[in-house]
Amino acid sequence: MEGSTAVAPPQRVCPECARISWATGPRCPYCTARFRNGRGIRPWQLWLAAGIVLLGVLVMFFIAGNILENRVNDRLEAANQEFDASLNRFREEVKTELDARVPATGAATPTATPFPTPTPEPTTTPDADSSPTATASPTTTAEASPTETPTTGTRP
Repeated sequence: MEGSTAVAPPQRVCPECARISWATGPRCPYCTARFRNGRGIRPWQLWLAAGIVLLGVLVMFFIAGNILENRVNDRLEAANQEFDASLNRFREEVKTELDARVPATGAATPTATPFPTPTPEPTTTPDADSSPTATASPTTTAEASPTETPTTGTRP
């Protein structure tokens, strides 16, 4: 056998007795336990691992989403404050420009009234002197007197 070129069988460790053997069969020659351990990966273990990974990714997305949302809200708030400040500066500039255009005497330009107000016409009343004097005619108001009762819309 010295000249044989055959390959020796691999060394194997028994999962039960932990002995190393050169046995080629399915069982350990010392304790007769199977070399192959029945502890393979089960389908439920794969599903559990996939679920844990997906749950971890979901948690990372949730945390990243909150951080991103906070950053976006902070940027929006800063932009709104900057816009408000710019708008207030613009208002002040317009106000100072309009104030500069008003004459220094304080005389404002007259504004037209939409409807002219009626002026009372003078009337003459005969006096004992028979001299005509101008007096204003009394104006009547639409106010109800305290003794009158309002109507309810029906006529007697």
